[in-house]
Amino acid sequence: MRRLVFPAVAAIGLVMVGPSSAFADDPNPTVSVKATAGKSVCKVTDERLDELSGIVATKTGFVVINDSAPVESHRQIFFLDTKCKVVDEVSYSGKGPRDPEDLILSPDGQTLWIADIGDNDYDKTTSRPTLTLWTMPVDGSKKPVVHRVSFPDGDHHDAEALLLTGDNIPLIITKEIGKAAGIYQPSAALKTNNETGVPLKKVGELSVNATETAGNPYARIGNKTIDGGAIAPGGGKVVLRTYTDALEWDVTGNDVLAALKGKPRTTGLPNETQGEAITYSADGSLFYTVSDMSGDHETPNSILKYTPATTVATVKKASSGSGGGSGTAWYADLTIDQITYLVGGVGLLGLLLVGIGVLGITRHRKRAASSPAWAGNDSPEPGDPETELIGVGGAPQRNGVYGGSRSGAIPPGGGYGPGGGNPNRSGPVYGAGGSGGGSPQYARPPQGGQPPRGPQQPAQPPRGPQQQPGRGGPVYGAPGGGQQHGQPPRGPQGQRPPGQGGGGPAQGQRSPGVYGQQPGGGQGRPPQRDGYADRNGRPEGRFDNPGYRR
Repeated sequence: MRRLVFPAVAAIGLVMVGPSSAFADDPNPTVSVKATAGKSVCKVTDERLDELSGIVATKTGFVVINDSAPVESHRQIFFLDTKCKVVDEVSYSGKGPRDPEDLILSPDGQTLWIADIGDNDYDKTTSRPTLTLWTMPVDGSKKPVVHRVSFPDGDHHDAEALLLTGDNIPLIITKEIGKAAGIYQPSAALKTNNETGVPLKKVGELSVNATETAGNPYARIGNKTIDGGAIAPGGGKVVLRTYTDALEWDVTGNDVLAALKGKPRTTGLPNETQGEAITYSADGSLFYTVSDMSGDHETPNSILKYTPATTVATVKKASSGSGGGSGTAWYADLTIDQITYLVGGVGLLGLLLVGIGVLGITRHRKRAASSPAWAGNDSPEPGDPETELIGVGGAPQRNGVYGGSRSGAIPPGGGYGPGGGNPNRSGPVYGAGGSGGGSPQYARPPQGGQPPRGPQQPAQPPRGPQQQPGRGGPVYGAPGGGQQHGQPPRGPQGQRPPGQGGGGPAQGQRSPGVYGQQPGGGQGRPPQRDGYADRNGRPEGRFDNPGYRR
């Protein structure tokens, strides 16, 4: 059995499968009978039993086989007790198996038949030249004996089910998707240990109606595909299974071929992981099934039991609006490899879409990482209408201390006032004259909170000893060396910068000079972080205009 990644199979299954039946254009799907989940007999825990494709029930337990297992230790005939524990194993003889797909018990209950008939490459030049049938005693006392058969020239198939006629002639039922299965039997008596296969001949076809039995997408694709068979003790009944149902016929006069032409009783086998094996119980009253896990050791697997249906299911006629018809479905002639390629194409498309999404996300993150730093801070760009500060005269006011130019430099003449007007304002600015102590002037402070901070402006001016308000002393930035009560700017620790120059602003007023030397010998006041007068100064030193108070 070819291993397919389940998500990929599910994807193609959702494309091909309708919500209520396996094939939407089947004109006569079988009404789903009461499909009760199988009851677990025992849980399969041996890791060697991970691709079970055939099962036979005995009086003491079960016999099981794997299909095309790649590990040598898995390529055995395993004997289990009623708890699914391996109690014995028998090796194949000769070159070993290639792809065992079914295991049945003869009607007399004495001989095991192993059908090594799987061929995933039947449509290629690598198709196997012969199929192998193995026979061995049911008690495992002898190794299996090889009997080789071959399809007619130019006629190759994958197959997974085996039955026997009343004369112990093997019947091989091919595995088809969307079309009738072929029934083949040897054209001559079987040979032992032969290299050239006994030719097979086609003796019939078997068409299976779709059902509405629940199953995963893979099972729904195989809703009409034969993948296992069994014979009841005594040979009075035979059963063939699909991935979703068991189809049972009564056999009269040991004529199995005639029985297969009738209508079967359908027993639902819902929601099996990948059911490929079926057998009758030792008394013929129950079905036992088990799934091929395709090497999956994580998903639980159990041998399940079902009670067979007793009546033939009623066929539901397609409604006129259902889209049904007698035409062949587009997928009817697809081979296993073509389906595999189609699944691969769906998977590749999904990978491409994921790759495109990842590439787009990566490029977006790179663009975001290379965005300008100002995009996330509070320094506006020139001309920004939402952050532009408008002065009294309407000119924009930015960067530097209050009343300063855009670069933060001191205009000629010392402090801002009659001797040194603010180039960015239309009226007198708070401060003294350029060379002496003039009257204080008032101007509108910046609106809207903190003024913008430029990269040339230090985040925190140097700190030094403070001067208590009301005390005399040199004033920084006061032209003419006059005295001013207030807090001078702070210099290096433990030192007070010497005062220089003459008169300055009136008592209680502050010099608005920037940090640095002013003309006339004064040293400018360090810039304030928010551009307003120092909050730690005397109250009368703040803006007294009520409209401009903070």
